[in-house]
Amino acid sequence: MPRSRLGPLAIESKLGDHPSQSRVWRAIHVQLKKAVAVKVFDAPFGGTPEARAAFAVEWEQLKKLQHPAIAKCYGGGFEETDAYLAHELVEGETLTLQLERRGRLSWESVLDLAEPLAEALKYLHSKSIVHGRMDPDKILFAGLSPVLIDVRINHNHSPFRSNRPPTANELALRAPELVSDPMAASPLTDLYGLGAILYLALTGRPPATGTTIEAVTHSVIHEVPPSPASLVMDCPVWLDKQVMHLLQKDPAARPPSAAAVLLGLAEVRRRSMSRSGVAEHASAGFSALAVTDQRDRDVARKLLGRDAIGLDEKVVDETAWHDRPLILIGGLVAAVALFAYLLWPLSEDQMRRRAEDLLVQQSRTAMNQAKSSYLEPMLQKFPDGKHVDWVKEQIDRVDMYQAEHALEVKLKRNLPLQNEAERLYAEASQYERFGDAATALDQYRSMQTLLGDDPQYRPFVNLARRRIARIEYEGVDADEATQMIREKLNEADELMRDGKVVSARKIWYSIVELYGNNDNVAPLVEKAQSQLAGNATLTDN
Repeated sequence: MPRSRLGPLAIESKLGDHPSQSRVWRAIHVQLKKAVAVKVFDAPFGGTPEARAAFAVEWEQLKKLQHPAIAKCYGGGFEETDAYLAHELVEGETLTLQLERRGRLSWESVLDLAEPLAEALKYLHSKSIVHGRMDPDKILFAGLSPVLIDVRINHNHSPFRSNRPPTANELALRAPELVSDPMAASPLTDLYGLGAILYLALTGRPPATGTTIEAVTHSVIHEVPPSPASLVMDCPVWLDKQVMHLLQKDPAARPPSAAAVLLGLAEVRRRSMSRSGVAEHASAGFSALAVTDQRDRDVARKLLGRDAIGLDEKVVDETAWHDRPLILIGGLVAAVALFAYLLWPLSEDQMRRRAEDLLVQQSRTAMNQAKSSYLEPMLQKFPDGKHVDWVKEQIDRVDMYQAEHALEVKLKRNLPLQNEAERLYAEASQYERFGDAATALDQYRSMQTLLGDDPQYRPFVNLARRRIARIEYEGVDADEATQMIREKLNEADELMRDGKVVSARKIWYSIVELYGNNDNVAPLVEKAQSQLAGNATLTDN
């Protein structure tokens, strides 16, 4: 490239964290007026007929893949000596950018990242497909949900692929057998790659060290990385052990499948509610995942400031019967049972405090736990309690947060909307983003009127009420939509004069989409349509 067209696609601008090095472009399907991401491959003389036929078979297989954590493939084609694949356009930042911005992620966020990716790998492996390129720049976020991109059936053997050698940073996340032999990709190398990504997200550093290809290769094959919990002290023991299990050098020592990883992650989520650090568990000896390595136990004790000398020495038990461990433990158990009996069940105030501790974290996992473990039980146990109004308000808040997040993901991924509440709220939000606050306000108010009495739509009705209050507080110009559309058309004209074609097109598309059925502004919509048709093949200067 560069060229302005690829088959039915009008090429606009490059995508990727480093556009100058990227072969992925943002494009518009001219007939469907749909934005896509298109990856372009070149091959000498355009490839052989056999290679072209194999590539066509591959994109037909890719089109059949349907999973919420995998970017959809719409197909492919050939243009002169270039071949291309068109994929769903996921407009979000990569995991690489998130880590550059934040350094590392909290263990809760890493767990939220791990589960969808493991589900995606389980789905791919069930179709006998290996991703083979598990890198943080292959993970995009649609809202809060990770999406795996660049899935291929035949990464290594197709002539239509990138021939760029891996960088040291990319090699640091590869499985040892894949570093030794790039053709050794398997489901188990994908699992190692998943573990490496989780390690990177948890600690902010890859599991292998080195600045040169040779040094990184040696580290991947021979060096065992320090455990995440030795670097991040709030990492739960179970997540630490799961990540290190995935990073085993011997493929046979890793989890046998992505399904097994999902079971392990479910156990991590269940057990991690205790929020105890790995060092505390390992040194105390109560971890459900046994600490078999004496070095791990010593490191844990050192981290906690405890003396590890003499732990394994055998001594003769000459203590009196009443001082023996079994008697002491029995007494301790009895005391703990009495203490638990006196404290259980939790009071209304205690339940509120625990719910508040979770709600303040602002994560989906914590909010769900607050709702299921404390807020809903409070309503059942204390229906006339002093905190009942607060509880109902917080449940509404959690439901609103979850509903808005789910809708955001659907809109970003072009998934079908399930009910009238989602459709109306999405439509109103679109008007608001476009700058037509008056029409948005009318839409939000209509949601109150139409859906206000239906409990199943309560989260979206509450969201609409919140937006109504915000718009009314900020004030709204009640002028007709005609004036606003004229201003948008003028703005698009200015952008065109400055060579910003993509931005201008977005405005024209929005006018056609939002007001295409509004007879009062039909001439202005026609103007936007004519501008789209007249500038279909232009790209930014």
